[in-house]
Parts: sequence; C-alpha cells; structure tokens
Amino acid sequence: MKWNWFKKQVDERQEMDILWVEHYGFWFMYWMLLAVLLVQGILMDGGARLAAGEWIVFMTTSIFILVGMVRKGVWSFQAKKVPGVKNFLIYSCIAAVLIGMPFGILFGIRWHKGDVQALMVTVIVHMLIIFIISFALFWVVGSLTRKREAFLAGQDTDGEQGLGEK
Repeated sequence: MKWNWFKKQVDERQEMDILWVEHYGFWFMYWMLLAVLLVQGILMDGGARLAAGEWIVFMTTSIFILVGMVRKGVWSFQAKKVPGVKNFLIYSCIAAVLIGMPFGILFGIRWHKGDVQALMVTVIVHMLIIFIISFALFWVVGSLTRKREAFLAGQDTDGEQGLGEK
C-alpha cells in the first residue's frame, strides 16, 4: 500500500493560494488571541488564571515565529531589509501608546482611586516601561536578523561561501 498523504498534489498557483490563506488565517488567529487575552485580563476578575492556557499558546507561537524569522534572516513581507533604529523608535512609541497607556490607565484606576496625579504618573511609567522593553527587543531581534541576513547572503545555495569571501 502506497502512502500519498504528503505528496504535493497542487500546482504552484494553488500552492501560493494555500500559503496566502494560511498566512492571513494565522495572523488573524494570532491577533484575535491577543485581543481575547487582553479582554480577559482587563475585564474579568482572575483573568490571568483563566487565560493561562491561551497565554502559553500565544507566547509559544510568538517565540516560534521570532526564532524562525531570525533564523531565516527575514523581517516581514513588507520590508526587504531589516528596519533601522528610527523605525524601532517609531514601533516602540506605537507599542507604548497601544499597550502601555491602556494598562497604565487600568492599573492607575485600580491602585489610585480618585487621585488624578497618581493616575497620570502610573500611565507615564507604564508607557515608559513598555517603550524601553519593546525598543530593546526590537533592537536585539533586528541586530540578530541583520547578522543572519548578511551571513545567508554570503552563502551559495549549496551552503558554500560566496565568491567574494575566499
């Protein structure tokens, strides 16, 4: 009996269509899982305990994608090269506003009921922490990806060094 389960039965166009569907399906699932985690953490009492399984899946997926992208020396479909420090600063500002501000407001309201000045300090501290962490992560991952990209560019398809590096 012959097993043809893993034999490719589609042409290149169909394969690209499948990859397109898988790509957008994965990223839709990824961002929806993040949204569910945030809603559970913000709106539900004991949300962290309830979302432990989702958090493990989300972090495992995030680490897998991060390691895979660095290993392959690529950043994204939209960027031919790894972005620079200027873009990392912009990305970190966006993360500070989208993540640091809501969590700062949430924790500020929980910790400092009625004290507006303490609430503002809490929001600024949360935004600053998220900015610093995200910038450091972008910088480290960007540096590793850039090094891996340069290493892979210096190799032929056989794994040998390029002509310029004898």
